[in-house]
Amino acid sequence: MAEQAKIVTGIGKAELHRILVRGYDLNKDLVGKITFTDMTSLMLRGRLPTPNEAKMLDALLVILVEHGMVSHVIAARLVYHCAPEAIQAAVAAALCGAGSVHLGSSEWSAKMLTEALPPDSKDPDLEAIAGAIFDDYSARKQRMPGIGHRTHAEGDPRAETLFGIAKDTGIYGNYCELLQMLSKVAGERRTRLIPVNVTGAIAAIALDMGFPWQITKAFALIGRTLGVMGHIAEEIRNPMATQIDAAIKQAIVYEPYRT
Repeated sequence: MAEQAKIVTGIGKAELHRILVRGYDLNKDLVGKITFTDMTSLMLRGRLPTPNEAKMLDALLVILVEHGMVSHVIAARLVYHCAPEAIQAAVAAALCGAGSVHLGSSEWSAKMLTEALPPDSKDPDLEAIAGAIFDDYSARKQRMPGIGHRTHAEGDPRAETLFGIAKDTGIYGNYCELLQMLSKVAGERRTRLIPVNVTGAIAAIALDMGFPWQITKAFALIGRTLGVMGHIAEEIRNPMATQIDAAIKQAIVYEPYRT
């Protein structure tokens, strides 16, 4: 008789009298003893963070919680207005908008940086690598993810804050330096300021911490989930979705056309 295949996970298991998470007893070892930031490291990396890592991770989780009445937040308010019995649908609507234009470009920036500078690189020429990235994206006429920002055209203060913490905690490394160099090279060649943006800073810092590029968007999603919940909480206390809906209807002009 063939042996039954095993499906192995190292994340967690629920038993009759306990819940195990990464080898810890949830109730005895974790709840009330570690922070949510610690738990984030435990879930994503399989271990609790060092004090410096915890400080950096906390900053990554907080930095994108709120950025005003942006489009995906408005979408969440409108969906909640339509289906208040399904708050999760409103949150999902907002998170589905985390992409290359808003909020979600950290993974693409991290992918770009990793492909240009493999983790095992020794003594890399960062200026040459940055120039090669610029030439590649320019030839393809594509935006380089991680630099440039429409609102913060003179410098994204969030990126500056994150890099400052990365330096204070000893986490600032080659990927942070490469992204800063890319900003410098792009600015020089296009003769205008092209600053590092917050999602680029998150990407570079996460890579310097050892996270794979595919998971770097996690910090945006986790942080903005809280932000969206805050907007929904405000929508409950101070509804404005009806006003937004009315403004949209008033602005729409119907002009029949054929494709």
